[in-house]
Amino acid sequence: MFIMKRTLFILAAVAALCFPASAQQKGEQSLGFFFGYDTGITEYTLNLRSGFPATQTITANHGHNLMAAVEYSYFVADNLRLSSTFSYGFQGDPETPSIAHTINIAPGLAYYAKLAPNFYYTPNMSFGFAASLTSSGILSKDWESMSLTGLGAELQPLAVEFRPTEKFAMSVSIFSIQGVAMQGQFDFTGGNDFNISGMGLALDCLMNPQIGFKLYF
Repeated sequence: MFIMKRTLFILAAVAALCFPASAQQKGEQSLGFFFGYDTGITEYTLNLRSGFPATQTITANHGHNLMAAVEYSYFVADNLRLSSTFSYGFQGDPETPSIAHTINIAPGLAYYAKLAPNFYYTPNMSFGFAASLTSSGILSKDWESMSLTGLGAELQPLAVEFRPTEKFAMSVSIFSIQGVAMQGQFDFTGGNDFNISGMGLALDCLMNPQIGFKLYF
């Protein structure tokens, strides 16, 4: 009898781990940690304002762009998730002596469509504040550094989440569409440094694989 009870207890524990009683229901919350790698090219079309009208296009190769983020999420309805994300990006390109730091704070919205037991298709979008500081390298030889602040939006149409237990999940995204509208300061080399303010707009389709781990509560 004792062996049977222990066996039933073990089976019940395994079932609880493999088949959660609830999933993506209204009121659920989660804390997630994400890591990613960006590839691609960004073009900023800048309207420079330094006493005369001018336009210049700056092409920035993403090089080796690593990203880390933390996300808090709350399900406002079944399968509908609101989130708030803080992310940091670091870019270094061995072909050019450039280093870039980027931070992003953005609320987001995601929908969960069940594909299989514990497996969900999760297209999502976010919109928020972004800031970056880039040293010379990806810019032309006349530039020394560039700092930008503004608004950014991102759509991840190829994202999925696997939730093998009630408390733990893992997510993967392999593609995103990004747009930014920013203004910044530009420093010249040559000893006569001065700042130029401008507006920039970039629209990107990037291959940027991301993997995330979530704790539900």
